[in-house]
Amino acid sequence: MKRKINICFIFLMFSICLVTFSSCGKTSYLDKSQDSNSTTETSDKKNTDKDSSSKNTTSKTSGKCFVQVSGAVNSPGVYELSGEPRIFHAILMAGGLREDADVSNLNQAEKISDGQKIVIKTRDEAAMEAAVSADDGKVNINTADARTLMTLPGIGESKANSIIKYRESKGSFNSIEDIKNISGIKDGVYNKIADSIKV
Repeated sequence: MKRKINICFIFLMFSICLVTFSSCGKTSYLDKSQDSNSTTETSDKKNTDKDSSSKNTTSKTSGKCFVQVSGAVNSPGVYELSGEPRIFHAILMAGGLREDADVSNLNQAEKISDGQKIVIKTRDEAAMEAAVSADDGKVNINTADARTLMTLPGIGESKANSIIKYRESKGSFNSIEDIKNISGIKDGVYNKIADSIKV
């Protein structure tokens, strides 16, 4: 009888241990699964935050700006431009230059800033401005139009146009001596006009 009780007791203990062991294993598996899900959710959140940050960065870099174009253009007004616009983009948006526009001293490749106003002068306005600013009686070779340049001794229509073309392609003269870079203007002509020109 005692032997049967001992066997039953051992069997009962064995069953309890087996149930406990199975239960522990199951809990451990669930914990790992939950940890895995938690890691996945954290990873997904980081990716979402990264995508959101990336979108915000893209939005900032693809900014827009507004610019006012007036003067000798076909359609003056305020225009919206995107990316990294230049002055020539704004001129195109404003319908292009009129026939009487003066661009001899305009850098069309210059970058535009938000809120900028671009004024395109006519040739008459540019000539008048040059005349008004010439209170010292000297001709500014960086701003003068062809007619004004032709008032200089030894400068005819051909040389005047060459001076303007040089400014458009090379930029402003840094000194009056730079005018000798123009074909046909050497020391002889330069000596005649040196006292009458400025930059």
